[in-house]
Amino acid sequence: MPAWSEVRDLRTWMLRGFSLRGAVLCLAVLAVLISEVRFNWVEILMGRYLAATNSYRPESGNVWEQGRLRQVATQTLEQMVTDQLTAQREAREASSLAELVDGLSDSRGTMISAERFKALYSQVPEAVARTLFSPILMLRISAEKSWERVYLERENGQVGIYLLDRANNVLSYTTISGRRLESTGAGGPLVSGTLEEHPEFSGRIYPADRFFMALDTLSPEVQRGVLPRPATVLAVEGNPVRVGISDEVNADAIRIAIEMETPRGRQLLITVGQEWAVWQLRLRLEPRLARPATQRSGWLLRGGDR
Repeated sequence: MPAWSEVRDLRTWMLRGFSLRGAVLCLAVLAVLISEVRFNWVEILMGRYLAATNSYRPESGNVWEQGRLRQVATQTLEQMVTDQLTAQREAREASSLAELVDGLSDSRGTMISAERFKALYSQVPEAVARTLFSPILMLRISAEKSWERVYLERENGQVGIYLLDRANNVLSYTTISGRRLESTGAGGPLVSGTLEEHPEFSGRIYPADRFFMALDTLSPEVQRGVLPRPATVLAVEGNPVRVGISDEVNADAIRIAIEMETPRGRQLLITVGQEWAVWQLRLRLEPRLARPATQRSGWLLRGGDR
């Protein structure tokens, strides 16, 4: 037997469907749908709920995110270490300063030892090399044993070169741009032994740091007169220890011997300076030599400090 409330015909069903209660229900559902489309309040409430309960959902929330970030950080660190090792290997294998500079990327610099940089610098043509760093300055900080390493990096389309000490303090800095750093293969012969084995330098032997510090205070013209090719000294693997000045003058030229501390022991590098330039340097090394001209007698001079 059918229930008393069962709709018996279409007319009754339509009357019940369009009653006040049915209309209110339809309007309420429609209002909810319109407000969601307009304000996205369901998504906002759901997002806030997930953010508030994130710490209580270890599998799908907080722990998973931390693990993903840790993995990304590890991969990034490994890539940085790989890039740095690659840069260091390329720097060691570079056969010239031009090759080293060309191998620098925009995202990473490279660090090389002072010895390696001196060897590459010594191969650059002298006219270009002097625009980078004063070779006398490099010899001075090398003799003072304060120069430890060199850092190179690309910055604003140029390459910055930093001379650093053991604490990474900048001793000198320069930039290069658009220059051809071609190799010249500079180098000089070495003689085993010490200055004491050569009597011509007796009494005129000076500590290398004092010698190059005095030379650094003179004009570039005088510096070239004393040390015409400083790149030959920089090319030697080692540091200057002492410098001896000969007491003999030959055709207005004087022999200068630089004693180097090398992996193969003490060795001498012999060069020749102009008499007039060497005299000006000795006046800086030994101020007592600056006497009136009537009291001077050529190069019969007393020696320097050992």
